[in-house]
Amino acid sequence: MSDSNSILFFVLGCIATLALIALIFKHRFFRQQKYLPKRVITPFERKMFLRLKEAFPQYHVLAQVAFSALITSEDYKIRQRFNRKVTDFVLLNASLDVIAIIELDDPSHIGKEQEDAQRDAMLHEAGYRVYRFTQIPTLAQLRKTISG
Repeated sequence: MSDSNSILFFVLGCIATLALIALIFKHRFFRQQKYLPKRVITPFERKMFLRLKEAFPQYHVLAQVAFSALITSEDYKIRQRFNRKVTDFVLLNASLDVIAIIELDDPSHIGKEQEDAQRDAMLHEAGYRVYRFTQIPTLAQLRKTISG
């Protein structure tokens, strides 16, 4: 093999090695983003959040609260029933005690009445008051329903 062929193979080997390094670098440092931001609540829920804040300025309004932050069980199988469930809103008083749990049922809840009833039953058993609304109530309706 001549010197010119050896140089050619050496140069081609270097180019291939650099291309491989560039590919690894690109994959490791410029890969497609896996995690994207997501709004915590929908526009419909946002209206309810603002209405709750207006109706109950003395309370804290929490959105998208995990059931596991509200209830527990010593039985692992029972915990699995609520492990991934989330409630729309929780009202807390100044002592951070739960005053009410509010669910806002948009059209996606149609046909899920049984599932909603089971969710409510879990929360009721734990001692919580659960209120469901299919539309945004007025300030007066909210105050009457939750305070009265």
